[in-house]
Amino acid sequence: GIAFSDAVEKHPKAFPALFANMIRAGEMTGNLDDTLDRLATYFEKQHSLKKKIQSTLAYPAILSVLIVGVVIFLMVSIIPQFTGIYDSFGGELPAITKFVLSISEMMQRLWWLGLIIVVVTIGVFMFTYKTNKQFQYVVHVAILKMPIFGKLLQKAAIARMTRTLSSLFSSAVPILQALEIVAKVVDNPVISKVVLESRTSLEAGGTLSEPLKAHWVFPPIVHQMTAIGEQTGTLDYMLEKIADFYEEDVDRTVDTLKSLIEPLMIVVLAVVVGFIVASIMIPMFSVFTEMQ
Repeated sequence: GIAFSDAVEKHPKAFPALFANMIRAGEMTGNLDDTLDRLATYFEKQHSLKKKIQSTLAYPAILSVLIVGVVIFLMVSIIPQFTGIYDSFGGELPAITKFVLSISEMMQRLWWLGLIIVVVTIGVFMFTYKTNKQFQYVVHVAILKMPIFGKLLQKAAIARMTRTLSSLFSSAVPILQALEIVAKVVDNPVISKVVLESRTSLEAGGTLSEPLKAHWVFPPIVHQMTAIGEQTGTLDYMLEKIADFYEEDVDRTVDTLKSLIEPLMIVVLAVVVGFIVASIMIPMFSVFTEMQ
């Protein structure tokens, strides 16, 4: 005799609050089959969007690690072999060579200090991020304002918020409860803050679109379409259209970035390695010229 929604709520790790509340609304309205179909569509779209973002960010992250690894290998293993050769030459070394040799020597002597600094920095960052809500907010603001990738993540977050809110409204979940759920599941404290401000605005007799209009994270099209939805009683439809628009925009942006990131990162790798190789070869060319 226990309701499906009550059973679902007993397992919050497997079923998020969004799922349980939409199931309860579906039970109350007698549209459980439509609600489950809407949930399936919602989770499929969210999974697809998440994977596209991850695949776009993974490539530059892996290449960045590769570049750092190549630089460390050259500085620790290759550059020291030329130090004795340069000493035997005598004379004044070029500034670029001195710079690279000094970095190589420092990395060989103080590698343990660099390792400690990296580990401590990551540990302090993770601890502060998990325990300090204000720090989380600042980090997400910085992420959303990053060049190139910030806009992509901003669009993905807006699509997630509007898709979630539209699904809740379509399932007859009360608007104040729906906004509270969205603030929890959107997984972005910047957008969560605005959603909670919209909830406060509604409680005070205002509109949902007013806080969206006042915040930089939402482009004009979001609050304009939200306002139209409120005025015409088609808020769930308008939110769905906003989500469709930004999901398509994310798809196009991802395809564009994938075509640009690979050659750009290869150029960066070539420049870094070329700088180190040039610092090694310039003194050699000078010596050969003098010998001739």
